[in-house]
Amino acid sequence: MKRFRSIVMRVILLIICLSLLNGCLSTSANRDAAVQPLELFFSPEQTTLTAKQQQALQQFFTTYSYHQLEVSIGPADLSDRFQALLQGQKRIAAIEQLSQQKQIPLHFTFTPQQTADTLIIRQR
Repeated sequence: MKRFRSIVMRVILLIICLSLLNGCLSTSANRDAAVQPLELFFSPEQTTLTAKQQQALQQFFTTYSYHQLEVSIGPADLSDRFQALLQGQKRIAAIEQLSQQKQIPLHFTFTPQQTADTLIIRQR
């Protein structure tokens, strides 16, 4: 009877160890998964985020808060280049405000060849 208990205890201990090991492995596999880029589209005169864009950004920051994120900014579709630059800076400020609330550092890159009035956030 003691031998049977000993075997049962070992089997239970083995099952617990394998369960813990499986949990650790599946967690690290999820952590290494690639970040799906988030692309935001702006109207030419838009400098602030819409409620839908804010919600998408907050969800993105919550999901990928431990990643180093890069923000690629396309040019604003305005004829005056100076106004286009100011427009881009205001959009950056709106994104930065949300990232600072979540304490997520972002790396911003201006990408002139990117589609006008777009902003793409991806893993660095």
